[in-house]
Amino acid sequence: MSKVNVCVILPYGIAYSETFLQAHIDRLSASVRYLQSLPIDIDDLFSSQPGSDSLEEAKRRLRATWHRFLLNPLKKVSLKKFLAANKVNVVLAEYGTTGVKALKSCRDLNMPLVVHFHGFDAYSSEVLDHYATRYKSLFSYARALISVSTHMTGQLIRLGAPREKVFYNPYGVDVSKFRQPSATTAPLQVIATGRFVEKKAPYLTILAFRKVLDRLPEARLILVGNGALYGVCQQIVKSLHMDYAVDIKGTASHDEVARLMQQSRIFVQHSVVAMSGDSEGTPNAILEAGASGLPVVATRHGGIADVVIHGRTGFLVEEGDIDTMSEYMYRLLSNPELAAEMARNARHHVSVNFSLDRSIANLRRIIEEHSS
Repeated sequence: MSKVNVCVILPYGIAYSETFLQAHIDRLSASVRYLQSLPIDIDDLFSSQPGSDSLEEAKRRLRATWHRFLLNPLKKVSLKKFLAANKVNVVLAEYGTTGVKALKSCRDLNMPLVVHFHGFDAYSSEVLDHYATRYKSLFSYARALISVSTHMTGQLIRLGAPREKVFYNPYGVDVSKFRQPSATTAPLQVIATGRFVEKKAPYLTILAFRKVLDRLPEARLILVGNGALYGVCQQIVKSLHMDYAVDIKGTASHDEVARLMQQSRIFVQHSVVAMSGDSEGTPNAILEAGASGLPVVATRHGGIADVVIHGRTGFLVEEGDIDTMSEYMYRLLSNPELAAEMARNARHHVSVNFSLDRSIANLRRIIEEHSS
């Protein structure tokens, strides 16, 4: 991409769980610039419904006026100057909502726009309702729309995206950073990593594991992550008297996560469609588990089925089916030979089909082909 200058636009600072965004910046090419500050959506300031005379509404109206008449115009001018000064050829907007905010500036400059969807931006009913009209304009102008799962590809098309503009490119992982444990000597430890949010349903993982303990009392579960449901999960563990067997660690570094995976025997994730419609793209943790040589027990949800081959690299269950999830966890914990076979298959599958080099190369090609 030596002849293509890319500007990656982010909606905010990169969260600890969004390693894929950092990879785009670090490895896409040597000619990448990135921005986080964009004009905000004025309507976002009125997303809740306060009383008409409330102090909170008055504050929102003041902020909206401030952004509408001063900050947003300045940011739009700054964005255009930034793109011109850095001789940017193409903008890569991370998340569909960011693409909407960059659309007018790109259109004014006749700048090619590539939009990378990741999850909530393609599924959340609140987002889809709020951006319905603007998504139509975005789909019309953008040169390419990138999905991270085959399910998301279909979702974008259902939302009105032209089929020829939608490109499937799942995340990738650097397999060399993960070591494969020995399924015959690894502890009877199950690991789950990810944000404690509704669509990842960590409480259902805990309830499924409770059934494992009834048959295999020496089994252990480690949950890594943080979020709105963190306290709820702590209460569930306490109320079910599982403190001795479940360790909720909170946020951990990527090196620590890799170490914990190396000490575990299987990985679990019980993703579900949230009440808002929010769904997973392709969870990076599933890829990291496969790279670590861990068989995965997860739900048939979003892009998970693209990564986990049922009966070969792990097992898939229906959303909410904690009984079957428990059975598969027990089967892998109690049968080290089966776990070892699936572990080898999982690492090979991720290495061949979901490497970081392959994902970045595909992204680079999409951008190059749609930069003029």
